[in-house]
Amino acid sequence: MIFLYIFLGLLGFLVLLLLIALINMLFLKEQPLDKPLELDFSKSNNYALKFKEMIKVKTISYNVESDNFESFIKLKNVMKDLFPNVFKVMKIKEFKGESIILKWTGKSQDKPLVLMSHIDTVPAVNVDWQFDPFSGEIVDGEIFGRGTLDTKSTVFGFYQACEELINQGYVPEHDVYLASSTDEETSGFGAELTVEWLKNNHVKPFLVVDEGGTVLSNSLPSLTRPMAVVGILEKGYVDIKLTAKSFGGHSSTPPKNTPIARLSALVNDIEHHFPLKTKMIKEVEAIFKTAAPSMKGINKYLFANMWLFKGLLTRILPKLSPFGRALLSTTVAFTMMKGSDAENVIPAEAWMIANLRTHPIQDVDESFKVIQKLAKKYNVEAEIISFRETSKTVDIAGEGYKYLASIIKKTFPDAIVSPYIMLGGTDCRFYSEISDAALRFSPVRMDNEELKKIHGNNESIKINSLVEATNFYQELIKNNL
Repeated sequence: MIFLYIFLGLLGFLVLLLLIALINMLFLKEQPLDKPLELDFSKSNNYALKFKEMIKVKTISYNVESDNFESFIKLKNVMKDLFPNVFKVMKIKEFKGESIILKWTGKSQDKPLVLMSHIDTVPAVNVDWQFDPFSGEIVDGEIFGRGTLDTKSTVFGFYQACEELINQGYVPEHDVYLASSTDEETSGFGAELTVEWLKNNHVKPFLVVDEGGTVLSNSLPSLTRPMAVVGILEKGYVDIKLTAKSFGGHSSTPPKNTPIARLSALVNDIEHHFPLKTKMIKEVEAIFKTAAPSMKGINKYLFANMWLFKGLLTRILPKLSPFGRALLSTTVAFTMMKGSDAENVIPAEAWMIANLRTHPIQDVDESFKVIQKLAKKYNVEAEIISFRETSKTVDIAGEGYKYLASIIKKTFPDAIVSPYIMLGGTDCRFYSEISDAALRFSPVRMDNEELKKIHGNNESIKINSLVEATNFYQELIKNNL
């Protein structure tokens, strides 16, 4: 009988907790909508025609085998025609590889602002596009072309913002820097050289704003408002080469546990028994807490009560989607594999590459040791080919983050603002060395379908977004008092 009383007591306690959670959800108030801005979208067509000239220049990232420096020189000459005030007033510094930074001298130098985005793009295969990927075709309020989203649109936005402010006779309160690398897509050295120059000139930016999160519609299930996500850190990166060896042989008499079989067994083990840590850190929790008031149904109930459901969500989110896994763990993707060079030969050696995006809860060394231990189980050797650690995390209670969030709320009044973990890499990680607020945010509206166009076919941006981006950068400059 005592066990029945214990069971009923526990059941009653659980019901009480669930009832408290329900009441908490019902009393949760959504952030009120601010008054919509009155933007002059009649500028859209003019902006689009200017932006088209930037898209037409084929600035594909270069590498050691084939440089593309001439196209970046051409783009800068185009930009000098498009933004004559900028290049007349600002001081220019160019670096090896054609990366560039411009300085707009303000009334004081104590709170410098760095606006940045790269001007290189990934390649595009013309046959897979509706329009030539470097034509800048304008159709039905959109401009198509490689780099429209990633990320010449932000470059256009801050150059156009400065061009108009200079034309109005405006002088910023603090120094403003416009920085663009030409090799971000190939993890090159342009941003690193720029940061070294800033260090040598004793520049410690109050705020750095690079590409990154966007104003994203339908970012989470049942979310009724756009979410402006600001990247406060980047996950790390490591390539691990996994090698299996044998005596080889003819395929007509195959032994068991050949190199490819052992590599496959290792992949299967990792895929079905995820070996790395899973944890919801406070920065990820903040995403869901911010979104909860604007959610509906069961999602609102769960995310509004993280005090009760955090453990449950930490367990189920990685199982529901790759995005959930990426937010809560280091991820493992198997990207390359090589065996023998003939169809009828068992390889004496086979290898594959595991690409890991490391989470702050488990750095490169710790993640590697987990994979290495598993590899030994299958008689597979593991070695690190290349890596970088996670970037420094920006304090969301800091002055820089709060200032950026205030400008986002002002310029995108229908959106809610949230911190975000960047799953990929940007040039911004280099600036973490010299700024406590190196943040990643692109002032561009997107939905999930548009997000897929980044590095994909038919990349495009709505021309009204160029007006919003320009307005955002103007407000960011003018309110930095």
